[in-house]
Amino acid sequence: MSVDIGSKTYKIDADFRTIMNVEEIIFGKEVTEDQKNFAKEMMKEIEINEKDAITNAKYYDALKIFYKDNIPDDLEEAMEKMLWFYSCGKEEISKQKTKKKVISFEHDFDYINAGFMQDYKIDLFEVEFLHWWKFMSLFSALHDDCKICEIIGYRGAELKNFDKEQRKRIREMQKIYALPDDISKEEKKRQDEITQILLNGGDLSGIL
Repeated sequence: MSVDIGSKTYKIDADFRTIMNVEEIIFGKEVTEDQKNFAKEMMKEIEINEKDAITNAKYYDALKIFYKDNIPDDLEEAMEKMLWFYSCGKEEISKQKTKKKVISFEHDFDYINAGFMQDYKIDLFEVEFLHWWKFMSLFSALHDDCKICEIIGYRGAELKNFDKEQRKRIREMQKIYALPDDISKEEKKRQDEITQILLNGGDLSGIL
């Protein structure tokens, strides 16, 4: 796979795992030490605030894996082509309406794989290569009885459309299947404590 930028053709990594990684780098909250250092150096060279410098550092890391360590000289067009590919050649990311996040490919991967196994007999852990666009096409067509579709339904549910009992049930499910970014610091601390207790064979009665 390749894309044309200027008068040159650049090879890209079109595998779904790579694009999942690109998404996590760009849109995830984690900032690596290398990205922080990259941002500091950028701030010394040009007038830019820390937030934008870190964003640029994240994009640069994403470009490296997308273009297989051969980043085009025209960084702006290289980034546009990467985002165009990420959006499956459709609507640009910047033009998409902001919606409630209902899926994390990294966090939900086991559920997604179960759906692919159920509907297509495809084990995503074993497949050598699957084009991102094909992956997204298959993902969007998963049957409603797949667990991941059920989870997405809970996360995206508008509570005003349900009665009192249904809202209670949905809130419970939203808490169970909350994405990492949606979990409060207190709940995250509580979950970490539970994990440590379980790992050490301790008693959960005092925390549950």
